[in-house]
Parts: sequence; C-alpha cells; structure tokens
Amino acid sequence: MKNNNLIYGALAALAFCTPAIAADVAHPAEHDDMKTPELSTTSYRFYGELGVGGYMDLEGEDKHKYSDGTYIEGGLEIKHGSWFGLIYGEGWTVQADRQGNAWVPDHGWGGFEGGINRLYGGYKTDSSTEIMLSLRQDSSLDDLQWWGDFTPDLGYVIPNTRDIMYALKVQNLAGDFRYSVTATPAGHHDESKAWLHFGKYDRYDDKYTYPAMVNGYVQYDIAEKVTWMNGLELTDGTGQLLLTGILTPNLAARAWHHTGRARGQNVPGTETGFMASAMYE
Repeated sequence: MKNNNLIYGALAALAFCTPAIAADVAHPAEHDDMKTPELSTTSYRFYGELGVGGYMDLEGEDKHKYSDGTYIEGGLEIKHGSWFGLIYGEGWTVQADRQGNAWVPDHGWGGFEGGINRLYGGYKTDSSTEIMLSLRQDSSLDDLQWWGDFTPDLGYVIPNTRDIMYALKVQNLAGDFRYSVTATPAGHHDESKAWLHFGKYDRYDDKYTYPAMVNGYVQYDIAEKVTWMNGLELTDGTGQLLLTGILTPNLAARAWHHTGRARGQNVPGTETGFMASAMYE
C-alpha cells in the first residue's frame, strides 16, 4: 500500500510538471529567420508581349480585305535604391495592298515598323516625387491618352503632343492630389535619322518632329473613387490645349479645346470636343 501511494504521488507530480515542460518548448524564438531582407542591390525586370492576328471587314468598302494587327514590344526596367531607368521598344507589321501601298487593308505585306519608344532615367524622392531625364519619353498628357475612355476599341485621341525625345519630366502620382509636368525643346528627328530602320515602309521616327512645348495635368480625388482632372499644353507656334474631366468607376467625361490643331497633330485649325463614357460590370 505504501508503494502504491508513492506511485500515485509520482504520477500526480508528473502531471503538474508536464504543462511547464510543454510551455518551455513552445516559447517563441527571439530571432525571426523569416524576415524579408531589404533590397540593397540593383534589380532588373524584363517584360515583353507578342500579339499575332488581325481582322477582316464583312461589309463596306474594305469587304473581305484583311487588316493585320500583329505587334511585339519589350522593355528592361532597372532600379537601384531611389534611382530607376527604362528602355522600351515596340514594333508592328505594316499592312499593304497588292500595289504596295502601305496602311491599306488587303492581302499584301508591307514589312515592319518600329523603334525605341522610351529611354529615360530618374530619381524618386522619399515623398514619391519622380524626376526624369529622357532620350525617348511619353509626355504627361500622353499618359492620359485613354483617360476616361471605357470603349473596348478605344475612342477619340485628343491632339496633344505625345511621344517626345529630349525632355524633363517631373511627377508625383501618390496620394489624393497628383500631378505630372513635361517640358521638351523642338524635335527635329525623323526616319532618316532613326536608330533602327526596318525598310521603306518604316516611318516610326517621323513622329519625333514637333515644336517646343510644355504640357501637364493635375488630378484630385474630390470624393472616394471620384477624380477631377485638369490639363494644359503650351506649344511654340501651334497653339494651346485646355483639358478637363471627371472619372468614376462607371462613368467618365472629358472636354477639351485646342487653339491651333484639329483632327490630329499636323492639321492646322481649332478643335473643341466632348466625350462621355459609361461602363457596367
């Protein structure tokens, strides 16, 4: 009986000790080996896209004539601390008719057109302001080319200066108030001075002939998911552009007036326009 009492006492003591031992084992580690280290080296990101295909009209003037839409694009993004840069190229096939006329729907082949679309470097401050110098760049208003346009095939393009070469671009796209400003001298570059040339139908670099200009915009979120935008472009000799618009998740509208261009960048005149777009999903 005495031995049984000793056994029962030992078992009782073990029962009280077991939770203490388990608690000891489950004690969290003081060093977290899973913590993600901060990036201190240069990072590279390559991206690209290839699209193959086209369409054929079933009615109208170009009935049963093929329009090719094949394209390729690719870029390399580099980041090192607050410094960043990008080189990006693009190209597409040129549709031609049987007589060799370019950009005409038919079953002919007109070769290839393309070039370097973006080549710039910049610095991003702690307050998210980006300062960029470029050899190839999209202007600030070009970044808003499809702003407020929900149409599947994209709608009308306003006549602002788009792709540019040597430029200074300053922007801050963080927070409720955002802005972007771009300034560039006159461009005198054309296909005869192209860095890359893909044949007689390649006119890609002709777009880099333009007057000196400055353009930009401000955006402000006046309510949750409701953005008010105002834009301005001043050019040396081809007038000014005024732009305003409202964007919500399901409804958008924009209005503009250009004092020196109409129906495109190289058509003199004036242009006033309004566009509204709606979407439901």
